[in-house]
Amino acid sequence: MMPIVNKYLIFGCFFSLFSPTVVQAMTIEYQPTISDKILVNPDIGITDHQTIDIKDNPNWNIPSYPTTSVVYFRWYWEQLEPNKGQYNYKLIDDTIRAAQKANKKVVIRFMTLAGLNETYYSPKSQDTKKILGIPCWLKKQLDPHTHNRCSNDNSFVIDYNNIIFKKNLQQFITAMGKRYDHNPNILRLDVGLVGTWGEWHLATHYKGKRPTLGHIGYTTAELIPYIDMMRNAFPNKMLSIDLGSPDDAFASYATKHGLGWRADCLGDWAKGWNHMQQGYPQTLRHIEGKQTKDIKSNTTDKFDDPLFLSRWEKAPVDFEICDTMLQWAQQPTIYTQQKVKQTFTTALTLHASLLNLKSSPIPKEYQALLNNFLKKIGYRFILNKVTLSSSFIPGKLIKITSTWKNVGVAPSYNNYPIVWRIVNKKHKVIAYFNTKNNITHWLPAKNLDGISPTYNQNNDFTLPKNIQPGEYILEVGLVTPHTHNAAVSIAINNKDNNRWYSLIHFIIK
Repeated sequence: MMPIVNKYLIFGCFFSLFSPTVVQAMTIEYQPTISDKILVNPDIGITDHQTIDIKDNPNWNIPSYPTTSVVYFRWYWEQLEPNKGQYNYKLIDDTIRAAQKANKKVVIRFMTLAGLNETYYSPKSQDTKKILGIPCWLKKQLDPHTHNRCSNDNSFVIDYNNIIFKKNLQQFITAMGKRYDHNPNILRLDVGLVGTWGEWHLATHYKGKRPTLGHIGYTTAELIPYIDMMRNAFPNKMLSIDLGSPDDAFASYATKHGLGWRADCLGDWAKGWNHMQQGYPQTLRHIEGKQTKDIKSNTTDKFDDPLFLSRWEKAPVDFEICDTMLQWAQQPTIYTQQKVKQTFTTALTLHASLLNLKSSPIPKEYQALLNNFLKKIGYRFILNKVTLSSSFIPGKLIKITSTWKNVGVAPSYNNYPIVWRIVNKKHKVIAYFNTKNNITHWLPAKNLDGISPTYNQNNDFTLPKNIQPGEYILEVGLVTPHTHNAAVSIAINNKDNNRWYSLIHFIIK
């Protein structure tokens, strides 16, 4: 779209005829056209699962998998502290470096319990080793059936009230925090210290139909130390916690103390009880303190969080699907187009920022639905209008007014400030103009079909005194803090150079 010259420009020219020594400011207005493209932006979207880039991996390449900016890795404690006080930092460091090389951030989970008889992957089936979860040296202290060595048996279930276990885990988490709390390449960490796969239940180990911690007998007071353990070790990192169940109240404690939340089994539409129709609605009502008669809960804890469904404004919401989308396609009577669309709509309605699709192929029949989802998940910024006012003389004031919207479903939980810059016709940067704005305050509409708020930015700068007469271009970028590296793609159709968007041509006199 061509710049629209403001009517005051005409007045300014007329005024200068009578006052040749007075230079009147001119105003140029510009409105970009909005882009409908899928944007791959920092900190949001689909995650790679236990891999850096499954889409282009030469050995396991899955071309249908979306391009990602986040990778998700989970490690068992025994992998990271094989000997008491000796930490396998290399495993984490190598992963972080590989992700950084691919321009991606990492989400991490530390776990203490695997599924019953679950093994580490091995190309030779006879070499499979069952996952203990906790280190062997600790299992010898906790399990009366373990003597001089740890046999290939992972049936032992941790007592999460055991003092020896808690003391040693505290030391491990403290060490991890000292090393990684300030690492900028770690996006956030799951609080997954409890339960099978770190999901705060004892599935596969508990013979009853309800392997929830509350049903088994754990109180919230007994589980809170594991949340605080991570909070204290990682005070500078965003944390998230599993949604839990109507039998538990640890999630409400966590979200009231600043944590985000995550939920497994998005897209579970199994016949009978399932997560989409019963699990999520019941658990959300329970967490908000809206317990209904149709939920039989064992918990007597008084913890609840009436503001739970608005916590997304400050802390993230993440999901992981049940099974894989490839397995969905193998059940076409259940996973119809309507049901898959409803699955994605649920995640968007709850203001999701990340979705773990488990690095599995995307069936063609669901590709269009996923593409539409990718245009909404997390944040999506548009620049509605820019107004440039100046006399366009070296050393004089230049005023930039802009209006922005977040048409995604979540804020950016990390700040990428606006920076304006001037480039010449050869695209050499003449000047950068830094701002102090904070885009984490740019919330989207509260409802999926609502109207996004408009955010106004008013910035005043001084043109360089040594800028030469000629034609210049105003550009904008949302940058990595304390740098001039544009990091965020904006949903406009303007020409961009490494995420710097060209906006307005103007003349310096």
